[in-house]
Amino acid sequence: MNPKSSHSKTTAESPTPRRVAIVTGGTRGIGFGICKALLKRGIAVAAVYHSDAAAARAAESETAASGGEFFTCKADVSVHSEATRVVDEVAERWGGVDILVNNAGIFRFAFLESMDESFFDSLYSANLKSMFHMIKASLPWLKKSGEGRVVNASSISGRLADVGLIAYGCSKAGVDMLTRVAAAELAPYGVTVNAYAPGIIATEMTREMIETRGNEQKKQIPLGHFGAPQDVAELVAFLCSREAGYITGEVIGVDGGTFKVQNPARAWDFSRGKG
Repeated sequence: MNPKSSHSKTTAESPTPRRVAIVTGGTRGIGFGICKALLKRGIAVAAVYHSDAAAARAAESETAASGGEFFTCKADVSVHSEATRVVDEVAERWGGVDILVNNAGIFRFAFLESMDESFFDSLYSANLKSMFHMIKASLPWLKKSGEGRVVNASSISGRLADVGLIAYGCSKAGVDMLTRVAAAELAPYGVTVNAYAPGIIATEMTREMIETRGNEQKKQIPLGHFGAPQDVAELVAFLCSREAGYITGEVIGVDGGTFKVQNPARAWDFSRGKG
């Protein structure tokens, strides 16, 4: 669809044009939390998923009950043609794209000795290359919007080295650099580019890790508990808003203070009278 054609519709009840968002990995966990936060703000949302059709149907059912413009789209956005198809479908349906949330990604653990090239490539494709494809495909519409927003999923692992996470950590460090450079390159068009860097958020993806070593992990979190999807979603919704128009190139942690200070568990010991 040609970006020069009509954009988001205006209604009598809402004189401000309705904005349109694409959220990759948007049918479960953090991604679905982001979708709900955007819908709550009157934004039309297309949620992209890779393979979990059951989660997509559940997301459609839940959002239908609460109202709002929402649909799901199956695609592998690490493939250029698939990313382009998603953007074209959304623009055809709603007249444009104002917001892109690159939330899709995978988390896998492997030591260097046991890692092969396909393992490394799979994380780079899902966590970094997919963002490149989605930004490129969406860019004509984001520029036309005049207030385009891109928000990328980074991680504390992009800045804090952890054994077993060479591929994952490198892919997320790449997200941080992509975010900063794209912020500068797209600023002349009024497009902001930011990233959120979650710590441990309680979702299906982190369930096994929390069950096996959650108590040890909590000792590294000053706030003393794991995050929830809505903790990330509210930040992302703000970064997508018109009010956040002077924030760009930022990678913002949502991690309960993880690794901001050594030995945070000592503060909890002191608060219990053990200090």
